[in-house]
Formats: sequence, structure tokens, C-alpha cells
Amino acid sequence: MKHNWLKNLFLVILLVLAVVLGKLLGTVTAKLPLLAWLGMSADFGLKPVTVDLAVVNFTFGLMVNINVAQALLLAAAILAFSAIRLRA
Repeated sequence: MKHNWLKNLFLVILLVLAVVLGKLLGTVTAKLPLLAWLGMSADFGLKPVTVDLAVVNFTFGLMVNINVAQALLLAAAILAFSAIRLRA
């Protein structure tokens, strides 16, 4: 049981590091001519929608902005996680 918890925590840490480092790498290389493609990004998701019921207000939405560097580092993190064997 403890082993699965540690594996899941390790995967989450790898994914968070990949997203943060990918955003940093994409931002830094956006102004370099040869590496500008790493900073290209796409937005997708559900734009915020508000439901007003006079008594209660609900706002739903989820937008994701991902760049090429983040996608590459996320793929590398998943491959690295599958290649690493954690001991109990």
C-alpha cells in the first residue's frame, strides 16, 4: 500500500516539474529565432459560464494553455516514470 502511494506521489511530482519547467523554457526561448517554436501555445477548454438563479450564482469553466515545451517535457516525464522501477 505504501509503495503505491510513493509511486503516485513521484508521478505527480514529475508531472508538476515538467509543466513548470516547460512553461519556463517556453517563455525563455520565445525570443530566440531558432527556438521560438518551443513557446508556441494553444488554448482549449470551456470558457467560464455563469448561471444566475437569483439566490445562487454558479460559474463553471476550465481553460488550459499548453506550449510545445510543456508537451515535450510531459511526454518525457511519463516515459521516464515508466522506465524507472521504484523499490518498496
